[in-house]
Amino acid sequence: MRIALLVGLLIATAACGGYRFPGPANETGTVHGLVTASGCGGPVQPDSRPCPATLVPCPPAASASTCGQQPFSGLGLIFTNGNTSFVAKTDSAGAYSINLPIGTWSVATAPIARIISGPQTLEVKAGTSIVADFIVDTGMRAAA
Repeated sequence: MRIALLVGLLIATAACGGYRFPGPANETGTVHGLVTASGCGGPVQPDSRPCPATLVPCPPAASASTCGQQPFSGLGLIFTNGNTSFVAKTDSAGAYSINLPIGTWSVATAPIARIISGPQTLEVKAGTSIVADFIVDTGMRAAA
């Protein structure tokens, strides 16, 4: 009798291991992209005019991805959903990647920069990959 009870308990325990409880699982999606800093094409030389306070339009022959924008390394992107926050740091090429639980996430930067182009919120779904590129402004300008 004891052996039958132990075998039954063993079978019941093994069967419960494959059971998935109803409700949301701990599923995630990936958010990745590039962060560039807007500027006026590099350092201001003493004999040149200072950077304007607005974005400089690209010449017709230039690519929008190279006109006055440089990769922003070491910047923290802060993803917030309610009371939960995660931070993704950019690498030397301005790239980042983060796995986030499913839900709606707002995006901000560390206090040293502000986002001037890119999504303010992201809807993360299980198993998906979202590309979110950002252009940030540090607010630094050359003295007039």
